[in-house]
Amino acid sequence: MQASDREIIITVVGSSLFILFLSIVVIVAIVSYQNRKRNSLLEISNLRNEYAREILQSQFEIQNAILQQVGQELHDDIGQLLVVARINLDILEEVAEVSEKEVHIHEALVVIDKSIVNLRAITKSFDGDFVKEFGLYQSLVNELARIKRTGRYDTQLIVSGSHVSLGYEREIMLFRIVQECFNNILKHSGANYIQVLMSYEKGFSLSIIDNGKGFGTGHDENKNLNASGAGLRNMQRRAELINSAFTITSSPGSGTQVNLSISE
Repeated sequence: MQASDREIIITVVGSSLFILFLSIVVIVAIVSYQNRKRNSLLEISNLRNEYAREILQSQFEIQNAILQQVGQELHDDIGQLLVVARINLDILEEVAEVSEKEVHIHEALVVIDKSIVNLRAITKSFDGDFVKEFGLYQSLVNELARIKRTGRYDTQLIVSGSHVSLGYEREIMLFRIVQECFNNILKHSGANYIQVLMSYEKGFSLSIIDNGKGFGTGHDENKNLNASGAGLRNMQRRAELINSAFTITSSPGSGTQVNLSISE
């Protein structure tokens, strides 16, 4: 075999090996790309499913919380008012003077009127689609009014900036986080004042502040948020799903402040 033939064979073999190597590299790259794409699509699908599940779970929890609140208010508020009205009506049987009867009838009517007003407010809270229909701001107004009606808390809502809708999914998540905060305040904090700050300037921020006993954020005392800590984890997870920062500032004897913020 002549040298030129040998060089041709070497060139052909070398070229073939190089082409084979490039083919393998390309195939590996394509397979790797397809795997990454498949994993990315799966991850996106999982995130969407988790997001949808969390929205449904928030809706369910809001409905459940509303049912508990309505039951408690019917017992504590309407029940007591009706008892007072019944007492005034029972007294009528023992009273002879017409003028005195009129006094008790008037008192019974006043109590019944108050019961009707309070019952209307309670049934307004019962609307599980309130957030969807009226938005986050009006839902917070309604929730703070309900808390104030107990007579145990002063409440305040301060809004700065022009109000804009954040979208139903975000607003229902935010409302559920706020409900969880309110629940913790009412059950564990010993507070008698709740303030909510909302700002639509440079994005959106929301702060829930109470004047309760507070807790050490780096100590086991943070379990007073919830006996198992599940409430705090749920709030954090929901905040992450709507791309909201979530922080808690507290110290013993100084109350607690929960902060949520969404960038522009």
